[in-house]
Amino acid sequence: MKTLRDQNDRTAIIKRVNSLTSDSKPSWGKMNVDQMMSHLVQAGELPFAATLPDKSTFAARTFIKPLILYILPMPKEVKVSANMDQQQEGRKPLGLEKDRQLLIETLARLGDLPTDHKCSYHPMFGKMNAKEWALIIHKHTDHHLRQFGV
Repeated sequence: MKTLRDQNDRTAIIKRVNSLTSDSKPSWGKMNVDQMMSHLVQAGELPFAATLPDKSTFAARTFIKPLILYILPMPKEVKVSANMDQQQEGRKPLGLEKDRQLLIETLARLGDLPTDHKCSYHPMFGKMNAKEWALIIHKHTDHHLRQFGV
């Protein structure tokens, strides 16, 4: 499994983040590149501060979380809450370069978290540790980079 905790995996994903341009277009979905980058910044902040309500269920915590973390690819066209949707109430983009810088800093911060760091919960999967956050943020970032062809 690729993870932000592995320096080679982190370097590779940051290289892909750096290859995005203002002309990058999505293969699916409605976000433009600025909105996608802002979405990734917002998602990367979740392990550090619970800004969204915990809407996890027993089924999501017990069955869906391990499937998403370890087995299944990140699904396309998943409806997210309005708070995480950059076309609704989600974090507003600060511009490609500023958000790129923030995302890279967040990816590094997540990758360097001690295993015993007390992370905030995931709004859909509930309690998650630093290793799980490093997996899911890598997978989520990879998913959106593929969306934009990088």
